[in-house]
Amino acid sequence: MARELPRNAEATFPDACAVCGSDVHIKVTDGHATSYCGGCHWIAHPKLDVQHDGLKVSFGTQALA
Repeated sequence: MARELPRNAEATFPDACAVCGSDVHIKVTDGHATSYCGGCHWIAHPKLDVQHDGLKVSFGTQALA
């Protein structure tokens, strides 16, 4: 059975912000994700991948230094 990305869902990842360490809230609408950190107000569009053991959420590089 093939697994599909969630079409509409919401989740909170505690202490997951890469910028400040606060909670990250993710909302999926029509298969596209948007995340928001309440601590530093970082907004992003993470990539979602369905794997055999769950859902992988990843953020692309925003800048190089």
